[in-house]
Amino acid sequence: MKNEQEAETRELMQRCFDKSLASIFFLHPDTTLVVIHEDRIVAGLNLDVYQVNKQVKMGYLGWLYTDKEHRGKGLAGKLLSEALVFLRSLGCTDVAGCVEGDNPASFKQLENKGFSRLSLLGQVRRFRFGLFRVWKHASRFFDMGYFFWHLSLDDTRTQSYPENLKAFLLGVVANTLLFIPVLFGWNLVSLLNFSWMQFSHETGSLLFALPLVSLLVRTLPSLVFAHIQKIRLVYRQWDTAYFTALLLPLLVGLPFPVPGNLYIQGSNWSLKTHAKDLARMSLISNTSLALLFILLPNPYTLFLLTLDTFFFFYPFCGFNSSRIKREGWNYRLFSYVLTLACYAFLLVY
Repeated sequence: MKNEQEAETRELMQRCFDKSLASIFFLHPDTTLVVIHEDRIVAGLNLDVYQVNKQVKMGYLGWLYTDKEHRGKGLAGKLLSEALVFLRSLGCTDVAGCVEGDNPASFKQLENKGFSRLSLLGQVRRFRFGLFRVWKHASRFFDMGYFFWHLSLDDTRTQSYPENLKAFLLGVVANTLLFIPVLFGWNLVSLLNFSWMQFSHETGSLLFALPLVSLLVRTLPSLVFAHIQKIRLVYRQWDTAYFTALLLPLLVGLPFPVPGNLYIQGSNWSLKTHAKDLARMSLISNTSLALLFILLPNPYTLFLLTLDTFFFFYPFCGFNSSRIKREGWNYRLFSYVLTLACYAFLLVY
């Protein structure tokens, strides 16, 4: 992209994406690739090239966009192919990009080029202390439900992404550890002799199991529904959101669950045809959490239900509320009423 094409390219991005995201668009003229058709920019791929550490030079795939009139012509695949050649010529050892878990159209393109999801442990091993630089460039400290797709250009082998039971158990352990500051009141607010919640020693062991119970109740009914509908799912724990899950309890003493989610297996599916199935799974999950809260009122389950009901916007796109939102107001209204009823029950309780 030439400097004088920056305004036109940004205009195209604004047509392709939600305008609310414009503040986080980035363009680097030296490393932004564009497609020209009849003297107009019709597609682009923004690249961010930087040194992670002495061993790793990153070529980060940022915004990929195609004008509506030119979609379906293979421009995205062409841009990715050209990007890999271009980044090799710049001496990059790694290429990466972040894709939301319910976006098979995007991650299918990456799979075809040899990319795979890189777990949090894999990121730590690959980037070491440079991980914070990687997350900063990719705005990763708070995104939830976006997976880190990675390709090593120097043939370094990376670990596979943990899935299903292994991922679920790792998530339960992490969520339980992150809930400990809430249980023991280790937060800044407690210094002011104020506490949102009071826990007794008699119920301590039961409360310690709340993350496990809540995540089970959230996940299993959706699995049963998918099995009946013959939908093949895979459970993946998110590799970010732990920053928020640690920060919120330590600052104000409130829990922030990081549940991961069930995703449709593979990349040969369309969000357009499966959006309703995902929304139904989410409503079943929310209903199960609401019933658990009625039977066992507790902050962890209520906060998880709140996130799965109201937090559908970026960077919280991985929660069930984003799936519910796609299916319109009838689904959203049911979820809102369900969650608000739990809050009303809490007042009475």
